[in-house]
Amino acid sequence: MKRLQVHNKALYLSVLAGSGFFFLAALGPGILDVRASESIGSWQYRVFELLCHQDSARSFNISGVQMAVCSRCISIYGFFFFGMMSMPVFALVKPSLQKQEIKWLIAAILLNLVDVIGNYFGIWSNTHISRFLLGGAFGIILALILTNEFFTTNKSE
Repeated sequence: MKRLQVHNKALYLSVLAGSGFFFLAALGPGILDVRASESIGSWQYRVFELLCHQDSARSFNISGVQMAVCSRCISIYGFFFFGMMSMPVFALVKPSLQKQEIKWLIAAILLNLVDVIGNYFGIWSNTHISRFLLGGAFGIILALILTNEFFTTNKSE
């Protein structure tokens, strides 16, 4: 039977809490049913304007209010947060495949890049769903890579 060991517990909990906060903030003011023009909700757009283009045509809406980030970015934040919450399970069910996971991360980055370039040059038109899925692949793989930084497993007798 495998036994889960946690190291860097304080750092893990900090990254988990931080990623949860970023995910919730990225959902935008609609999550609180607040209009973007109201002062309590506008801070989210200002926080993420350096990280995301915030194009309304590429963003989901909640309660009729645009999220603070585009569909690709919300997926990255959401899947990363989900991956952080799932790390103990990842550590128990998967062997350490750091080299393989790096290849997956490179593949996810390249797929996102190809999607952006293909859309930019009019080769195809990406959608909210395609951007969401490709961003999610990047977010979950990034969390998967970090699993070994916080958890290890030992076989118990």
